[in-house]
Amino acid sequence: MWLVVGILVSVVLSRRNFRNQEGVFALAARSEGATKWPRGLVYGRQVRDVLVVNRGAALLRTEFHVVDQVADLALGAEPKKLGDAAGRLLTLDDGTRLEVAVSSQDASRLDALSRPRQTLSPEGSV
Repeated sequence: MWLVVGILVSVVLSRRNFRNQEGVFALAARSEGATKWPRGLVYGRQVRDVLVVNRGAALLRTEFHVVDQVADLALGAEPKKLGDAAGRLLTLDDGTRLEVAVSSQDASRLDALSRPRQTLSPEGSV
């Protein structure tokens, strides 16, 4: 009994600590063309041009999405837990597309993923 209570408390505390880290924002993500948004929220953060997404009860499942392009997406039905949501269509480096809904105040974080990249020559000049 106490073991179960201890596990539940640790899951709740780990989620709270993770959400309070700087740069972490809530989002809902689905494959392009899916009809429904997932019920639960996941949490993401931007690391250069990579969207790092944490899923699961204790947020232990981590996905890395290298983003090539970001476009606005008109949301037909907004996810329930985000409130005033903004939609973005992410084109990943492997060509797949991901529909993402974030709060309108966090939309600029996703827009920053599509910044132009610089290619360096072997000599170090641009």
